[in-house]
Amino acid sequence: MPAGALDAELSEDFAWSNFDGLTQCTNVAEIEHAYRMLELEEARLDVEISESVEATADVDNSFAQLFDLQAALHAISDQLEPVQSAIDTTATNAGAISGRVRFLDQEQKKLKQALSMIAETALLKHRLVELLAAMRDKNIDIAAALIHKYITTDAPVLDSPFVAFASANGSSEGSSSPRSIIASATRELVDRVSFTFDAAVESNNTKEISHCFRLFPLLGEDLRGLDMYSDFLCKMIAEKSRVTADIQGPSIYAVRLTRLFEVIAVIIDNHFPLVETHYGPGRMIRVIQRLQMEGTKRAAMVLDFFEDERHIKRRIAQIQQADASQPRSKSYAMAAADHRSKSEDALSDHDFKDITDILGELVLIERQISMFSRFMESRAAPEVKALSLEPGSKDRVFLKPAAILKHLPLAMQGILDTKAGESAHAAAELEEATGLVAHTPLSLRISWLTDTYVTFESFFVSRSATKVMLLDDIDSLPGWSEPIVDAAEAETSKSSSKPSPGLLGNFGQRGWRKPGPAAAAAAAAARGQSDTGQTSSCVGDMFFVAKTALEHAIATQQPAAVEAVSQSVIGVMNSALLATVESRALSKWNAVSSTKGSQLSAGSSELSWRLPGVGSVAADTQTEDAPINPVAAHQRGILVSVNNLDLAGQYLQKTADELKNRVTGEWARIPQQDHVTRAQKALDAFGAFLAKFTHAKQRSLEQFGAQVIKPWVRAILQQSYRDIKYVLTDEEFNDVQNDNLFQKRFVLKFGLLAKQLKERLTVSNLADALDIAASSLAVDWERAIRQSKFNMLGGIMFEKDVREIQRYLELESDTMLRKKFLRLIQSASVLAVEGVADAKHIFDGLSVADASPQAALSKSEVKAILANRIDVSEKEISELEP
Repeated sequence: MPAGALDAELSEDFAWSNFDGLTQCTNVAEIEHAYRMLELEEARLDVEISESVEATADVDNSFAQLFDLQAALHAISDQLEPVQSAIDTTATNAGAISGRVRFLDQEQKKLKQALSMIAETALLKHRLVELLAAMRDKNIDIAAALIHKYITTDAPVLDSPFVAFASANGSSEGSSSPRSIIASATRELVDRVSFTFDAAVESNNTKEISHCFRLFPLLGEDLRGLDMYSDFLCKMIAEKSRVTADIQGPSIYAVRLTRLFEVIAVIIDNHFPLVETHYGPGRMIRVIQRLQMEGTKRAAMVLDFFEDERHIKRRIAQIQQADASQPRSKSYAMAAADHRSKSEDALSDHDFKDITDILGELVLIERQISMFSRFMESRAAPEVKALSLEPGSKDRVFLKPAAILKHLPLAMQGILDTKAGESAHAAAELEEATGLVAHTPLSLRISWLTDTYVTFESFFVSRSATKVMLLDDIDSLPGWSEPIVDAAEAETSKSSSKPSPGLLGNFGQRGWRKPGPAAAAAAAAARGQSDTGQTSSCVGDMFFVAKTALEHAIATQQPAAVEAVSQSVIGVMNSALLATVESRALSKWNAVSSTKGSQLSAGSSELSWRLPGVGSVAADTQTEDAPINPVAAHQRGILVSVNNLDLAGQYLQKTADELKNRVTGEWARIPQQDHVTRAQKALDAFGAFLAKFTHAKQRSLEQFGAQVIKPWVRAILQQSYRDIKYVLTDEEFNDVQNDNLFQKRFVLKFGLLAKQLKERLTVSNLADALDIAASSLAVDWERAIRQSKFNMLGGIMFEKDVREIQRYLELESDTMLRKKFLRLIQSASVLAVEGVADAKHIFDGLSVADASPQAALSKSEVKAILANRIDVSEKEISELEP
């Protein structure tokens, strides 16, 4: 066995034992185990010794080969010694050669630099000769090009140690250095170009002006060139302004400002490419700043003339005096008439016309100033952005505060100093985004213009509102010569059993049937068309005034103007239109006095409601037409006012939406987004004001319903039930089924009421009035059946009546009425049952009693209704579940 295998066995079987513990064995098992371990160890040592003896020959061979290799290495070492000596010598020579090469490279570089300087010096000498020759020959183009080259690219050659050679032979001035020669030539050339530019400006030689303007940046005097060119452009603006000063006609000051701003805008757009090409991007901002101050100065002068020539202060005093006598009572039109003479003493119609003309001119002036500001900002902002890419350029190119004030007259500088508080520097602050002057005489006049405009506009709205209410055409509206006839008291020309087919419309032997498509379309068109004047002129005229005023305010592009005018318009409309119309709409209704003895009056609320009665519809009697009927005039005042409230609400919502869209469109380019937000918020106030008109209309309709519609509906129901009963025999049931007198009477009388309302109410008010009528009918009819008696056939007929009348009213009002007629329908279903047992499913489906008049019947109410059936005993009713 190999020694390795024995080692593995010893490690596996006797890993826990060691030879040091052999002498400590105390029992036979341990002694036997130790003996076994010694045997294995002995066998392993025998095998290892045997293997060592066998490998002795191989070790001897390996030692012999090693001794042979040692002898060979000694021989090779002897051969390499000469080679090593040669290599050492070569390395020493290479180091020396490398040092010399480096020295030669440095000398060559110095030589090249010297040759370059000599060449540059020679070129400098030659160019100095050319420069001096060009200066002698007054060839400013060549001289400017040479100077520009040394300024931009060849400036280092002037610091060359060989520069003295250029001055020694090339300069006619002897010892003058090239730098001094160039500086002297530059100063002389700048003076010469400036003189030529001024001469060209005086002679209006635009070609020479443009030529000189291109030379300034070549001479390193770009700011000087921009300033001189700006002065030239300002002179052009001044000449144009003198021409526009001779313009005459209406709104001449607005026209002058418009022409002034147009000239500046054209100059900026036309000269922008020239400046950017020769001076670089962003340099036009300096010209724009200068033109802004020129435009500000001349616009402020125009506004001064405007204030003096238009007598603005005197007009404001007249307006304040007229406002002191303006009516503030609720009945605006009557109070305005009483105070009109007082106002005319302070302000004549001619004065009012002048104020109106001035107002229009104020709007144009503010609009043009705002548009000019937007234009300047749109042209200046990109220039500032371009300068931001060049560090330090803005501080160099922008006009300094002192230079800005220098371009304004002393009086305007005083305005800036007063507004600034401490220093002119603070007043001449520049805007960060546009580089334009933040506070100018023109920008400071904007607040004065806005205040003046608001004063004139508010007076215009107030005075116009007074005239609108005084000139209201309510007294001349057509179709109101006769008052509304009480439908219940109207007497037909025929017997009540044969009503007019025209009024019955689509009512036939089978009840009310739905009209055909053509008839329905004609009826719908007739609702929106009436020969009767439903609204008066005050609403349309008032909203025309309000919309015109707000459009003026939006045109100024000043949020303060929109806010002030919005509040003024709302205040005037509230006191003039809303208060007057609402007061008239809430007047007590005057009904036509009946020539017959009737139980109904406009104010009656309680009637005898037993349906079986005695009576007939009397013959029709005609009243004579009267040109002026006081009752009709009173009714017209109420209903037209209610219609005016409805129309005003529609106009108000439409006007507010249109004006908001106008603000969004016209103010889209205004960078100050808070201005748009303020204007939109001011117009949002009309939404809250709309609620006042809606509330006033609702109050008026509720009062009209309480005073007129509900009593009339109650009377119609009572008159329609004359000679009608619901305790029917089979023969009577068949007769009623063939000729339902109640349905015909109701359709006839209610149709007359609906026809009169359609002629006198707007579509929206008509729908509300018919809704009130349907609600009143449902309540009164339910009260009536509680006091009447029925049998089964009568209950069936009553159920048909309810459903037919409901269908008729739905077609008449174009509204679903099932919810309003829910209790009536349930009552009819209870009265139409064959017996108490058949009513049980109705009884079981009902919920606990609800206090709402439109809720389903309670179980106790079902029992009360069944008690009206003469063919049902109380015992059967009492057997129903409580």
